[in-house]
Amino acid sequence: MTHSSAPRLSIYSLLVGAIAAILIGLFLWAIDKGFDLTDEGFYLLGYTYPEEYSSGFTSFNLLVSKVLSPAYTSIIGYRAASLFTTITSALLLAAGIWKWIQEKYQAVSLPYWLIAGLFIIGNFLQYSIFPRTIFYNNINSFCIAIFASSILLYSAYPSADKLKWRHAYLYIGALFVGLDLFVKGSSSVVALGTGLLVLSLYSGLANVKEWYKPVALVVLGFLSGLLLFFVSIQSFGVWSANFVHETRLLLQTSYNGGLLVRYLKDAYPIIRTLIYPFSPFILMSFLLTRACLRGKLRLTPLVQIGIGLAIIAFLIYQALRTDLYKNTHLNYNRSAVWFLAILLIVTAMFCAAYLEEPYKKLKWRKLIIAGWLFMLPFVGAIGTYNNLFMNFMLDINYWFALMLIMFVSMPVVAKAAAARVLVFLVPALVIAEQCAYGMLLAPYVQAANMLEQTVPVTFGKTHAPAVLNLDPKTAQFMGDVSQSMSKAGFQPGMPIVAMYDLPGLVYVLNGISPGNPWIFGQLDVRNCDALAKTKMDLTTAFLLINEKPGDELLACMNNHGMHFPQDYVEIKRLLSPYNPNQYNWRNYQDTLTVYAPRKVQAAQ
Repeated sequence: MTHSSAPRLSIYSLLVGAIAAILIGLFLWAIDKGFDLTDEGFYLLGYTYPEEYSSGFTSFNLLVSKVLSPAYTSIIGYRAASLFTTITSALLLAAGIWKWIQEKYQAVSLPYWLIAGLFIIGNFLQYSIFPRTIFYNNINSFCIAIFASSILLYSAYPSADKLKWRHAYLYIGALFVGLDLFVKGSSSVVALGTGLLVLSLYSGLANVKEWYKPVALVVLGFLSGLLLFFVSIQSFGVWSANFVHETRLLLQTSYNGGLLVRYLKDAYPIIRTLIYPFSPFILMSFLLTRACLRGKLRLTPLVQIGIGLAIIAFLIYQALRTDLYKNTHLNYNRSAVWFLAILLIVTAMFCAAYLEEPYKKLKWRKLIIAGWLFMLPFVGAIGTYNNLFMNFMLDINYWFALMLIMFVSMPVVAKAAAARVLVFLVPALVIAEQCAYGMLLAPYVQAANMLEQTVPVTFGKTHAPAVLNLDPKTAQFMGDVSQSMSKAGFQPGMPIVAMYDLPGLVYVLNGISPGNPWIFGQLDVRNCDALAKTKMDLTTAFLLINEKPGDELLACMNNHGMHFPQDYVEIKRLLSPYNPNQYNWRNYQDTLTVYAPRKVQAAQ
């Protein structure tokens, strides 16, 4: 039976496409502006010196450096790679859900470019949270999106014997999840397990004899991904030894508090904000939908406009009151509540529509896909030590896909302008605001907003040079540090131990952080391990100190011939512009002191 569950949506395609284009344009405008001295520098060091950092818990830097040679890729190239994965994964996932809806609902299909535009916008949410350089969460989302798209396409035709390309795509999707094991292992394993379960149930409900075919394809693809890594990136023996070592180290330093307890604590402010101010909207959407379907509510256009404006005014007031308009790092991790609330409002509308049409039966196979889509943002986030509800926003497109399924499942409600605005425009506008705030006004841990990044500075002089525009204070700070170290005998490629949390400064100075790109504050167990792993001559290492080194790290340095302070000369002391950032992180690291080893100065 054919029904038109997606009435004329061309205007929404244009509006959503315009918002997506604006966000892409904003990214391209800012691609050569700003630099984060923490996370972004950490990623870039990992890509530039893969041999030095080949023993980490995650091997995403080895994969990226294999595809994007550090000899030819500048910082702008790595940012462009992030944009590529962002757009490509959105297009592939959109193709999967578009074809699945088209086949399962026999409907006048939702326009592909409407779905694709919405998903591109959804992927841009990451740039309100993290730096723009390609990084492990970005790659993890890319791999899972390809896998999810392949399962959606396959499940549109569960008995797809004559459709060989769908079998091939399912194999490729699983191959990427296999590679993802070396990017974010926890997400890869859970994605694989849940994907196999979905395929088994979905295909088995169609034909119990067919379930093993997709399962075999996925297992074969996953194993192929592992084999590809071990053949072209790192041998199994080296990887397994590193994995055991890094797991023990991780358990010592990061997970002592228990992730489950941490996740439950993260949920509290989200639940509290859902209860107020959003729960009245969720209840109201159910009651109004039911009343409209029963014909008991007929409002004039003027009254509808008045109600709409009142709702918008109330939400603006609450956003200002709770700082919801700010990006998630600055609103106490409440940003996720926007998307939870939208999903719950659409779900309430769907429930009301279903109750008014009881002759409709819920199809188990559709419920299996819907349940999996609901879980996937958490699958992508699981294992993180960050706020779980912050990381799941990286994969918010699966919730948008779930809303699209509910949208086409209630054709009468879908004809209402309010439903279309809620499903297509509201998420797009919320993300556009969050992304613009995060990229423009509060760029990730920087001393100034993007509009103030005007001073050209050359990065990567010894490998792939690129000119970035920085704010005047940061540019002056970097120049002063570089000049003082050069006068003291520093040469590109020499070791720099930055204590603490300044991998980006090491990258700017063309140095190498020994053993690990990031010397972490208050994690000297890991820092000592980094000094023990490196093959560099640590007696020639320059020191950047913005916080008193811990006793444990000082002992490790002494064991490796770095006798501090007696073997070092202070050559510069200056205020760091990094610390008075909007995020107010590590604001106690306000002064940087630069030390040169006496043996290097004496050799000049």
